[in-house]
Amino acid sequence: MRILLINPLGVNVYDELVDEVVRPALSSDTELTVRSLAGTGVPETAFLPAASLLMNQLLSAVQQGERDGFDAVVIGCASDPGLVDAKELVSIPVTAPMEAAIATGRAFGRLAVVAPRIESGEGENLPQDANWVRRLVHSYSGESIFAGVFSAPCPHPPADLVDQLLAEDPRKLRATVRRGMAEAVTGPAGDAAEAAWRDHDASVLFFACTIWSGLLGPVRDRVPVPVLDPLITPVRYAEMLAGAGRKF
Repeated sequence: MRILLINPLGVNVYDELVDEVVRPALSSDTELTVRSLAGTGVPETAFLPAASLLMNQLLSAVQQGERDGFDAVVIGCASDPGLVDAKELVSIPVTAPMEAAIATGRAFGRLAVVAPRIESGEGENLPQDANWVRRLVHSYSGESIFAGVFSAPCPHPPADLVDQLLAEDPRKLRATVRRGMAEAVTGPAGDAAEAAWRDHDASVLFFACTIWSGLLGPVRDRVPVPVLDPLITPVRYAEMLAGAGRKF
């Protein structure tokens, strides 16, 4: 089985990390390929650019994935950009983190979502509230299992530092962003997760930012319920979707 994970950023600094975090969680016969939108005209940013600046390139990458023979495509952003349109363009399964989290969460009961609150940098469009989560839950008919969304502040590196590191040391930029997201996990994001479980009867948690992938161990130590990784979950879901269409 061949799965394509599209990182919808104009930089490839996270591609190697995604491969390292997700690959060990997959079936041994699943081939995972990670592609970013670097070099396609999408702005180089530390976090997701505005949808209007990446959508054409993202949808083209999905179509190219089908032409290249992949069995399924995952759009690697928790806001599920372009997912509805992508499904209409190709005949292979396409999914994304929030869709996969809601589909998976139904098996566990009540799903709570922890969403990051991050100040947008230039060329980015990071939401300053959590209404995007509520809209997606509604669009995927997830209200019956929804325990609520809980926001957690996360740092954004200064603009001048982002520009400098993109030009001089992209790996250090990745490490800087990941360090801030990890600090949030041990602080406000972890607190939000515990409150969702303790006070709102959540029986499964989803962290709605793919940069949190691989960093959720401290949360799993705090709560006795499943914690869905934002990249492993959709890729495993894509495995299931692709397998469902196979002839045995």
